[in-house]
Amino acid sequence: MQQILWALLAVFGLLIVMNIGFARYRSAGLEAVIVLLLALAMYWNLRDRVERAIGSTVASLLLGLCVLMVNNQGLYDEAPMAFPALLLFTGLFGFRRMFWVLLACMLAAVALLFFLHQTGVFQSAPVVPLDWRRPFVICLIVLVTGLFAWLLTSDLGRTLRQLEAEKRALEESHARIEVLAQRDALTGLPNRSLARDRLAFLLRQARRNGRMVAVMFLDLDNFKTINDSLGHAAGDDLLCQVAAKLRACVRETDTVARVSGDEFLILLGDLQDEDAIVSVVAKVTHLLGRAFVLDGIEVLVTASLGIAVAPRDGDDGDALLKNADMAMYQAKDFGRNTFCFFDASMNESVVEHLHIASGLRAALAQGELQLHYQPQFDLRSGRILGAEALLRWQHPELGMIPPGKFIPVAERSGLINEVGAWVLQQACHDAKAWRGQGLGALGVAVNVSPLQFRRDDIEREVAKALADSGLPADALELELTESLLVADARNIGDVLQRLSAQGVRISIDDFGTGYSNLGYLRRFAVHRLKIDQSFVRRMRDNAHDEGLVRAIIEMAHCLDLQTVAEGVEDVETLDRLHAFGCEIGQGFHWSPALPEAAFVDYVRESQVEVG
Repeated sequence: MQQILWALLAVFGLLIVMNIGFARYRSAGLEAVIVLLLALAMYWNLRDRVERAIGSTVASLLLGLCVLMVNNQGLYDEAPMAFPALLLFTGLFGFRRMFWVLLACMLAAVALLFFLHQTGVFQSAPVVPLDWRRPFVICLIVLVTGLFAWLLTSDLGRTLRQLEAEKRALEESHARIEVLAQRDALTGLPNRSLARDRLAFLLRQARRNGRMVAVMFLDLDNFKTINDSLGHAAGDDLLCQVAAKLRACVRETDTVARVSGDEFLILLGDLQDEDAIVSVVAKVTHLLGRAFVLDGIEVLVTASLGIAVAPRDGDDGDALLKNADMAMYQAKDFGRNTFCFFDASMNESVVEHLHIASGLRAALAQGELQLHYQPQFDLRSGRILGAEALLRWQHPELGMIPPGKFIPVAERSGLINEVGAWVLQQACHDAKAWRGQGLGALGVAVNVSPLQFRRDDIEREVAKALADSGLPADALELELTESLLVADARNIGDVLQRLSAQGVRISIDDFGTGYSNLGYLRRFAVHRLKIDQSFVRRMRDNAHDEGLVRAIIEMAHCLDLQTVAEGVEDVETLDRLHAFGCEIGQGFHWSPALPEAAFVDYVRESQVEVG
């Protein structure tokens, strides 16, 4: 539109100069009026009043053409040649009513000029007489041109409208794609991709102004429990509420992102010291400490936070994210509902974790794992009843790795299921071999990880180990922790009942260090309680521990359970346990855990001494 107006101004400006040069001042004045009207149209167009600009342009051009025809030779003038172009312009840029009004005005102008010719107004017209055929032909030309212009502009307008609609739809689609690509659909927070871009920007900004950037990983501690118990809709509602509270804890220039199910990322930029970070942590823990209302139920939520600070903990986005993630898991190991700053030692422990995990997988295949057996004695007769199977790892480079170091790694990496299945198979095979070697009906006790026991196929693994080895079910004892019984009482109780019905014996390991809830023991098919060795070792020096051991033994007897004392290291402790009525003992007083061959030799020697 602007280009057309400039072209029209140029044309009429040229006509004004030409008419002034030929002393046609009246025509030049009329054209100057048209120029002013076109300038007004340009003004409206610059103000985004396009319809008003188009109407002003059409009106000024039609008026100018009509005045030129009246002022010159009427229907003999060349001005009507511009009518089709004006119709085409109106059809393209105007609207339906303007087009038909313009066409009617043109036809009326032709009729008026014909009337003026008949009355002799145009004395300077050619000698050729003018009859009704000339205005009729001009009107036909205008009508046909108008029809062509209308058809053309209608199709073109329809196409333009369709293209405009498709353009808007495409822009909306791109906007939705951008939201999906960079925003979390549930909470509306930035996702991991957008958070990484913003972190890169904050790091560049921090390098220029010498400030710090904090990356905080936040993980909800008990989200799975809430999600499973109240349903996914309540879980989604909780995530949205948490997202709103986290946004309220930070500045507008900071970023809160949701990076996975119940994990959030908080990016703090332009920090002068770590006090600002601690202040945000305090706000987060305070707001999350308030109860959330889900389906009319008040729910308490805690979170573990890991914090990495640039440039101290790295000046690269990936390194900071990794370090904050490690610090978050460290906070979980510290008991959850707390925060932890990244420390270089965490990275060392992670490297060691990965090294142990990869080595443990190879150890299963290469036979580096071993079972050692610690004898268990009948305190009344002094006979060996069996042994507890204890896992050992003889690493080719690191030597003997203690279980306390690699068992947690196996549990976190998921290898505990394979390791546990191997231990069951090997222990049952060895116990069956003892019977074949004439050592008697010795039993074997195997520790079972809570993660391993929660699997649906634990019963199948036990049955397979017994079937493959040929060991009687009553010669196998599974040692469980109290925490496992409390965490999933209903399902665990059913599994224990089925295992016990097959003849497998169940014992509770480290009794006294956990919940020690006798109400749970009455509901489960438990045969023995193993008194934790920390109490047994302090019996001689601490009257409270001695009283606790005695109370455990008496309570076990009331429930028709046997007791096993771990950590017996001297005769005095043994005598007291015997006096309290403890049935079974194990510890360094008799023997440490021995390799399988050494255990067989030890049993043979003990049987000779007892005999």
